[in-house]
Amino acid sequence: MVGWYARKSTVTPMTGQKAKNRTGIFHGKNPPAIVVMWRGQEICRYGSMEEFVDSHLEVVEALEKRQEDLLTDEYRDNT
Repeated sequence: MVGWYARKSTVTPMTGQKAKNRTGIFHGKNPPAIVVMWRGQEICRYGSMEEFVDSHLEVVEALEKRQEDLLTDEYRDNT
């Protein structure tokens, strides 16, 4: 999976409560990147928007497949 790794953040740090709650997708400036933050922690960093989208599409497809398999197993067990 592309982009799922821990890395020390180069995003400008915030202070106080706002930094603790910072969650979202941000543009890193140095180096240019797409940065995913959750509760003030950098979760992952992508070199381009295309890399970000490809990675998330892969995850969504895997989750959908897993959900489909669980539902199939549940209905198969109940019949």
